[in-house]
Amino acid sequence: MDEMKRRVEEGMKKQSFAGLLGLQVEEAEEGRVVVSCARRPDLLQQTGLLHGGVITATCESTAAYAALTVLPQGHSVIGVESKINLLRPVTADKLIVEAKVLKRGRQLVVVEAEAYNAGSDKLAAKMTFTGMPIEG
Repeated sequence: MDEMKRRVEEGMKKQSFAGLLGLQVEEAEEGRVVVSCARRPDLLQQTGLLHGGVITATCESTAAYAALTVLPQGHSVIGVESKINLLRPVTADKLIVEAKVLKRGRQLVVVEAEAYNAGSDKLAAKMTFTGMPIEG
């Protein structure tokens, strides 16, 4: 396993909420992370679609971990702002989110996250995320 993916997975293990959602790191490199979330009955809303809150949380977590890849070892990221557009339902067995760092500043990191139904290239959601690097 490459070093960046290991670093992101270690960070994710520290976050119990990611475990609750069952998030899995698929890919990680400097400035880019891909995370998946399996569609489970306990994550669906009343009409059987993956809940928008799950999509939003997966996008935010993925974006924060993308930000982590451009920070020094021993740092983490606290979200300070996010905006999401939910564009189509997630009906596939798995949600895939890809996040890319747009700008790394000294006090803020801006990241774009895009969510897809597994196996589709049609955008299901798009988030802009701003995080604040912190030590620890």
